[in-house]
Amino acid sequence: MGENLERAGHDMTFEQMITLEVIGEHEGINQQALAEYICRDKTATTRWIDFLQKRNLVTRVHDKSDRRQNMVFLTEKGKATVTTLQEIALATEKTALEGIDSRNVRICKEVLIQVRRNLTEDRQDEH
Repeated sequence: MGENLERAGHDMTFEQMITLEVIGEHEGINQQALAEYICRDKTATTRWIDFLQKRNLVTRVHDKSDRRQNMVFLTEKGKATVTTLQEIALATEKTALEGIDSRNVRICKEVLIQVRRNLTEDRQDEH
């Protein structure tokens, strides 16, 4: 995926791309919730948001009910970029899954989702 992003002229990592897409799916998500959603620490999430903000892809707005929190929104440029990134992701997925039976793909996705749930639950129990 990283190579395809670079080839298409997007100077971002896969993790930054995912962060941007999640912000697009959850407009106004606060940074804490975003970090939890993508299963990353707050420091890394903040760095990725900083990166995206410098490129005018997202904007931060103070939460009116809790000034300590920032809500994150896509800019117009960010919305257009997400559309392009989704096209790149679909093309990458198509290449990656070539020759693999759709049943096996479904099973693999289900297993990975369960692994993520297990890891997320473990992380929450530790806190």
